[in-house]
Amino acid sequence: MSVAERGWNTALRAVQMTFGGPRSIVFVNPKGGSFTTTSTLMAARTFGVHRGGGVVAIDNNETRGTLGERVLRAGHANTARELLAAMDLFRGPAARLGDLGQFTRGQGPAHFDVLASDERPEVTGQLDAEAFGQLHELFRRYYRLILIDSGNNVRAPNWIAAVRQADLLVITTTVREDTASSALWMADVLERGVLEPGTLKRRSVALVCDPAPDCDGDLRRLLLDTFGERCHTAVPIPYEPALVGGGQIDYTRLSSATHTAWLYACAAMASAISPVWEG
Repeated sequence: MSVAERGWNTALRAVQMTFGGPRSIVFVNPKGGSFTTTSTLMAARTFGVHRGGGVVAIDNNETRGTLGERVLRAGHANTARELLAAMDLFRGPAARLGDLGQFTRGQGPAHFDVLASDERPEVTGQLDAEAFGQLHELFRRYYRLILIDSGNNVRAPNWIAAVRQADLLVITTTVREDTASSALWMADVLERGVLEPGTLKRRSVALVCDPAPDCDGDLRRLLLDTFGERCHTAVPIPYEPALVGGGQIDYTRLSSATHTAWLYACAAMASAISPVWEG
């Protein structure tokens, strides 16, 4: 095999490894436009396809997030709010995975499900830490991988709850000074009062994403080095025109380079969750 083929196979084995229980990955950057939602969906698709399912992506925005707008629609308009109202349905011994289909949105050949945040403009109220805890515990019962799009408010109780319960944090940034500064500021906040010292180095991965085809190469290298020092590892993600429009993602339009980059990124995530894996 070629070097590229061996690298692909090694990454695939990492993505397909058995974790020994459900695992939660939380994608974080408080600044909009930092590829947090896109990264959540691309990781969910990559894990879903190569692991054969058992993956769910959750929008943990305390008010209205955009995760549900980027995915295939379902035969219902239910969101996290409706699921919380129906939580009694899943507390008894007769609870079934199939019943979650009333609330999640299956993504067909991408092999993952989505729980959207509330999408109605007339509804008030916010998702709090207790509500997140109920949703998180429910999905841990039925899925092997729970990927969480964290929203933008680092002071929101549900944001803090998700970060503290995460098995892995994925810090997203683009090759821009503003999104990188936001991510580094957030890392400082996490290390000062939210997580135990050294947690980011042990169980976080940074994704450094190209937002345009002509990004500053020197800045990209600087960011990879900087986040590589703060996190378990930092992974570059190339520019992909099919991902920058902000609408529903058509995975058939993605380039082979993008698929490969996300396989390697997800292999880094899997290896950070299970650092004893040796390839």
